[in-house]
Parts: sequence; structure tokens; C-alpha cells
Amino acid sequence: MSKKLITLSVCLIATTLLFGQKDSLLLTKDFGKTPATLDDVIVTANKIEQKQNTTGKVVSIITAAQIQANAGRTISQILNEQAGLNLPGALSNAGTVPSIYMRGASSGRTLILVDGVPVGDPSMISNEFDLNLVPLSQIERVEILKGAQSTMYGSDAVGGVINIITKTRDQKSWSGSYSIGSYGTHKIDIQHARTFNKLSYSIGFENQSAKGFSSAIDKTGTGNFDKDGYNNKSWFFNVNYAINPFWNLKAYTRQTSYSADVDYGAFKDDKDEYFRNATKMSGLTLKYKKATTSFQLQYQYSTQDRSYLNDSVDKTYTIFEKNQYWGKSHFTDAFFSTNISKNIQWIIGSDFRYGSYKQDYLSISQWGPYSENFKDTFQYQNAVYTSFLIHSNNNKWLLELGARYNNHSRYGSNETYTASPSYKLDDNNRFIASVSTGYKVPSLYELSYNSALAPEKSFNTEFGIEHKSTNLFTRAVYYNRTIDNGIDYNYIDYNFFNFIQQKVNGIELEVNWKANAKNNFVANYTLMNGQETNQNRVTTVDTTTYNYLLKRPKHSGGISWQYKASDRLDFSVSARYTSKRYDVGGYAAPDVLLNYYTLINAHVAYKLNRRWILFADGQNLANEQFQEINGYSTMGRTLMFGIRLR
Repeated sequence: MSKKLITLSVCLIATTLLFGQKDSLLLTKDFGKTPATLDDVIVTANKIEQKQNTTGKVVSIITAAQIQANAGRTISQILNEQAGLNLPGALSNAGTVPSIYMRGASSGRTLILVDGVPVGDPSMISNEFDLNLVPLSQIERVEILKGAQSTMYGSDAVGGVINIITKTRDQKSWSGSYSIGSYGTHKIDIQHARTFNKLSYSIGFENQSAKGFSSAIDKTGTGNFDKDGYNNKSWFFNVNYAINPFWNLKAYTRQTSYSADVDYGAFKDDKDEYFRNATKMSGLTLKYKKATTSFQLQYQYSTQDRSYLNDSVDKTYTIFEKNQYWGKSHFTDAFFSTNISKNIQWIIGSDFRYGSYKQDYLSISQWGPYSENFKDTFQYQNAVYTSFLIHSNNNKWLLELGARYNNHSRYGSNETYTASPSYKLDDNNRFIASVSTGYKVPSLYELSYNSALAPEKSFNTEFGIEHKSTNLFTRAVYYNRTIDNGIDYNYIDYNFFNFIQQKVNGIELEVNWKANAKNNFVANYTLMNGQETNQNRVTTVDTTTYNYLLKRPKHSGGISWQYKASDRLDFSVSARYTSKRYDVGGYAAPDVLLNYYTLINAHVAYKLNRRWILFADGQNLANEQFQEINGYSTMGRTLMFGIRLR
């Protein structure tokens, strides 16, 4: 039997026997002792605190314990192992901006939240957010909400929502870590929190650097491609004031900036090309909660500063090239929730979003200088949304109904809706379903080319079944999504246009099984079928339908085993399989087929005492050679060693 078939068989047999889970990385609540359950409190499904078993939506959680058990990795690498998620670039050289594909939705169609606030870069083509700007050490937990979620969260929530919840502490504490590893990687972080009666604060700093490896693949075999380094600095400050038992006010600011050496393109080295990206987020959150009534007002102001510089003498036709982007965003959201009867909870809210950007470009080549400037351009949108959470007297039936009206400064208005029923079959089994619509507004970059663009629209259905018992959680979900009016670049008239149609369906199986006090098993499997009608990538002049989605595998799955050897020692090992998938072969060239790969990872943690923990993390232990993106390198065997204070 071939290596490919053996690998696929192992993954499929494991996931079939274990049959789905709560989350592909959700292991324990407290350093490997207790499996997390559906009783966990979540906030992302409807913006209010609720137990996970009180929503018909598909929600997964990456806990604080799981984040600590992956201390040598990045948030992109952890998300890349989730069912239904694929992040090309997560395993590439440090500083690579990963794309985020949830359930096959293209880049920019998964909404990223940081503490409930939508984040993105208005100067990016699809308003994407760079996950390099959120260090793992500052993250408390992550909630993943799958399926179209535009009713609650507006634009970009086509594939789903990822809510990154950062750390806050209301006690006197110090924490930090230091680690070193492969590719000259060094990372240090330190955090402090203190409480004075009603006032508390937390502050933290992180610096990560790496010598890296060549971002581009060296097809010449000469070994002359240089290493592409990386340096990231980040800090945050939060202050919290408990006005009284019901009202709470929080102010915060965080800033991250990094620089990375990059190569000229696929299979092309460059000794003097640099990429820099920086963001600053500052805001206020006012909360009220009393019994079943809650209110929240949230405001955030964000800035983005992104630049590329190439002053290399490697290229004979380009002497100098500089591209500078500036962006800024305002976001305000207010919502009110209360019980309007014994069986109905009502949520009503409104949000406002403003984004602007400008760009300066200069190049000098053998044909002379060329410059281009996008003047400061902006767009804004405001929306009203509402949702009803309805349950029967015996709590067997749950039904969520929601709608949103959005008004945009450029194209006008649009609406979305959501209906998510669930039914408790018995004490251990629950049926869930959802029908929802989503949308993505054209970005400022796209509108600067074509002001007549309309929003993308999607229609999403899903249904599944969940099983929960004392030591076992399983979930199986089928989903289907159609995107119409999709936005892409037209190589005939070199402009953006509304044309793309995408159809995706798939199955997600997940399991979390606590076999006994020492052994915990987690597995998932994703089958995704995608079809996209688009401009022909070879001829660029006609239309064709592709029965696959670029960079997105049809099959992916993983299994992990966590073993608690003693009160001091924890160990885990995992395997992750990604099937073959296509990528762009170049301009006016056929797509290329990238090979499948399987990664073996492991993690070990040893508690010296109640404060200090030694850890080691290994990725791609078999040193498998593979590509995520055509023409670009990925990590080989990678080891990280560190010590953590908590």
C-alpha cells in the first residue's frame, strides 16, 4: 500500500471510530485534567454570555489550557488544525501573512474579531487581517463560529467568525515565558496585573525574532538563496473600573509592529526586499448586566501602517521600489438584551463602521521612474440588527431568529437573516441546524478601481447532530453554501468586477474522548467539495468552471493523544493530514497540483513547581518536505524549548 493511502487510511479510520468532537484542539480546562464540555460559556454566538448547549450554531473553543500546550507555535498554526479551517502560509517562513479559508470561503470572507471588535486592514485588497499582529502569549481563548454570521456581525462573516479573546486579569500576578528554537527563533514575553479595590489593570510586552529560512523555494539548487529574518514587537495596556455591581468600564490600547525580509516572488530570491506592518487598537467598552438584562457600548479606533521596500541590485530592470499604505478604522457597536417573556430573549443593536486608506507608490527601473498615489478615500456603513432566542418550557426546542439591515455609503442597502433551530433528542443527543445569509462589502481598494461594485451575497445551510456524555463529545455537521455576485480581478480590462459564483458543501466530524484520568483523544476530519465559476486563468478571456478551490484541500484531518504521566508531566503527540490541492501556476498558466502531506507534532510540559513550567514543542518531526503555496518554502523539523512563569 502506498504511503499516501496508508496516511489517509489512518486518519479516516481514526476519525470514523472517534466520530467528531467539540474542537480539534480543545483538550482540557485545567492543564490536562478535565475535558471541556458543552457547558462552557460562550459570547460569540449572539454577543451575550450563554452556555454552548443553548445555541443551534456550530461553535468551537480553543481554551487557555490548549493555548499553553502550544506555546511554541502561532495562533495561525493552531487555527490551521481546526475542522473546516485552512490557513496557507501558517507553516511558511515567519512573517508570511496567512490566508484564512473557513469552509472554503475565499480570503477576506472570514471575519476576525479581537475581543468582539471586527478588525481588518482597509488598504488590503479584501480587507484581510494579518494574524501576525496578535501574539499567542496575549490570547486567553478563541471562539470559532462557523457558517454565515452577517446578521450579528455584518460584512465579511461569510464563512464564519473567529473571535480572539485577549487576556485580562483582576488580581495581583506576574506571568511570562522565554523560549528558543529552530531557525534562530527567540521569544520573550512578560505580563503583569494588579487590582486596587474597584480598579484593575494589566500590561504586557512580547518580542519575537528569527533568522528564518528562504521564503522562496530554490529551484536552482545552488543554495544561494538567503535567509529571510523576522522581528515582532507587541505591547498592550488594559484598565478596568467596576463602577458598581452592575456597571463596568474598560479602556485599552495595544500595538504590534513587525518587519520581515521577503523574496521577490515564487522561486525567486531577493536580498534586499522588506515588509513592515504595524497596527494600533485603542478603545472603550461599557457594560451593564443585571439578571437577564444586559447592555454593551463598544468603541474602537484602529490604525494600520504597511510598507514594502525593495532596493535590491539583484534585479536588472528594477533599481528601487517602495509601496506605502496607511489605513484607519472606527467601529462603534451598542446592543441591549433582555427577556421579554419566560421563553423569549430579545437582542437589539446597532453598529457603525468607518474605514479609510491612502497609498504612495514609487519605482525606478531601466525605463525610468514611475509613481502613483491613491488619495485618502473612505467608506462607512451603519446597521440595525435584532435576534430572538426562543425556547420551550422543557428546553427541548431552541430557536434563534435574527435579521440585519445595513446601509452603505457607496452602494446603498442590503439585508440578511438567520434561523437556527435545535432539538434535544434526549439527555445526551442534540440536533442542530441553521439557515442564514451573508455578505461582503467591496473593499476600499476594489472601489478605488470600480465604484459601481455591489456586495457579494451568500446563502448558507447546515445541519448536524451532537452527542455529549460524561467523557465523550462528538459532532457531525453537513454544510452547503452558495456565493453569488463575487468580486474578483478582471484581466481583460484590468479592473475588479462582480461575477464569481462559488458553491461549496462539506462534512465536518469531530470528537473529544477522555478515556480515563490519564488519556485524552481528540480527532477531526473535513471533507470539502468546491466549485467556482470564474475567468479562465489560462486564457484570461473566457469563462470556465473549476471543480476545486485554490489552496483548499478536499480532505483534511487530524488525531492527537494527550497523556498525563503524573501531576507534573504532560505529553501530547498529534498527526495532521492535508490532501492534494491546486494552486496558481502563474499568469496565463495552468494551475499546479500540490502534493499531500502529513505532519507529526509533539509537546511536553513539566511543572517544576506551582509557578514554573518547562516545555518543549516540536512540529513536522518527520521533516516532511511540502508546499502550502506554490513556489514558497515551509518549515522543516522545528523544535522550541522554553520556560514559563504563571
